[in-house]
Amino acid sequence: MVLRALIPAVLTLAVGAGGAAATPTGGTPAVFVSAERASLLVGVDLITGRVIARIRVPEGPHNVTSYSARYVLVTSPPAGAVTLVDAFSRRIIKTWRGFGSPHDIEVDGDYAYVTDESRGQLAVIDLTRRKVVAKVAVGPRPHDVAVGDVALVTHGSGQPELTIVDDSHPRRPKVLAELDVGGAAHDISDQGDSANAYVTYWNSGAVGAVDWGRRRMLWRRSVGTLVHHVQVDPYRGWRLWVTDHETGDLVLLSARNGLALRRLRGCPGAHHVALAGTAWVAVACHDADTLAVWNTKSWQRRLIRVGDGPHGVAEVVLP
Repeated sequence: MVLRALIPAVLTLAVGAGGAAATPTGGTPAVFVSAERASLLVGVDLITGRVIARIRVPEGPHNVTSYSARYVLVTSPPAGAVTLVDAFSRRIIKTWRGFGSPHDIEVDGDYAYVTDESRGQLAVIDLTRRKVVAKVAVGPRPHDVAVGDVALVTHGSGQPELTIVDDSHPRRPKVLAELDVGGAAHDISDQGDSANAYVTYWNSGAVGAVDWGRRRMLWRRSVGTLVHHVQVDPYRGWRLWVTDHETGDLVLLSARNGLALRRLRGCPGAHHVALAGTAWVAVACHDADTLAVWNTKSWQRRLIRVGDGPHGVAEVVLP
């Protein structure tokens, strides 16, 4: 994602006396979280914990991503829609309709990649021209996607392989291969500047690491009860964050071997995770209608009520 490359440059997070996070010199860190059952995209200032925006979007907002440290994209599977929001103005810029069931969305450069579960497609949106420019069949029920040197697509619980898509020409994506990752992968996050990616598995407490370039598994480890989502730490690439939906835990892992480094508790129904600089980590607590935010210096947790059924979350930097 472009945001991961930009935030270290525009967001300098300082820590004040006593471990409290001070105001950043490069902007205000914030996250936007989808309140699925309320059909809202909710903005939260991570410094104050204050809700700063409640934006009505098409029904059932689900997964969220961001780019250029300013813009937020959210899928709405029941509405067959993808929405682009300007986090600075808190306004909807564009809504693309006509998808079947758009589930996940990620950004690479000026293009967004959307999995369409009901149509078995990966769609590509040109964010500069703001139009859908390509669709490629990737197999049944494409679920989550990671983008970089290639696009890596997970599928539903009955599909044991990842799909590898050549995205070097975004207007002409092409399926390259399928890759066995030791089970049906649920979520996926890739490691920048490498061929490594990390997956969670359907109905499992395991996390796996795969080298998609050499087409081989690196490790697989049980780290929880029902692990849903995984996120490579963009600031410390040797670390992973995973959420356990069953226990409500957020677990920090070593990317090298999957060993647990820290376990944070208290986010019922934990779903997606986002990191803002090196100072905050935020998780959507689906079963508690809250966002959990941890200060990574003190590991103190703050719970912020955001709306009914929070699911996806993504970081931005506000002026």
